Amino acid sequence: MDDAGAANLTSFAECGGTLAVGFHSGAVDDNCHVRLGGYPGGFRETLGVRTDELFPLLPGETRQLTGQVPQDATATLWSERIRLTSAEAIASYADGPLAGVPAVTRNAHGTGTAWYLATRPDPATLGVLLARIRDEAGVRPVLATAPDGIEAVRRSGTDADYLFLIDHSGAGGELPAHGVELLTGKSVHGSVTVPARGVAVVRETR
Repeated sequence: MDDAGAANLTSFAECGGTLAVGFHSGAVDDNCHVRLGGYPGGFRETLGVRTDELFPLLPGETRQLTGQVPQDATATLWSERIRLTSAEAIASYADGPLAGVPAVTRNAHGTGTAWYLATRPDPATLGVLLARIRDEAGVRPVLATAPDGIEAVRRSGTDADYLFLIDHSGAGGELPAHGVELLTGKSVHGSVTVPARGVAVVRETR
């Protein structure tokens, strides 16, 4: 990442945004030169941590996680020895050579928040962490009733809103909507059908 990109993300957090950063981020610049002073490179101050040693994990090797994560939380692929400078530890390694060292951190930066994931949590734990990050940022789904696998996005125009529904699951579904489904031209009163592996676009008149 170049300096301008790192500064842009840092400014986003300073101005009230929520930034979530994964391992390897910011370690090198746009010319692949390693930034000096310790990892995570261009985000050290923003994240409130400093890494002095990297501990890649072997294929199939896992580490238990403890803290504000599910009881059976594990991590794979990567770990690193970090020191907190201003961040708080959300989760730490429970075993291995880094037992007790933070693995997931949260830092107040400016008026915003910066999270650092210094390892790869298992999918369920990652889902829990991302849900917490989303909730604390005040992000709410466009359609709370949308089933897993259906993406819902609403775009606002000058005289109407447009609801885009995309099925990634292969199951399709019925979702609440009112307006005109633009791909078929049919009026929608109460719900619209999203076909399996298909798309529906509803123009919602204000």
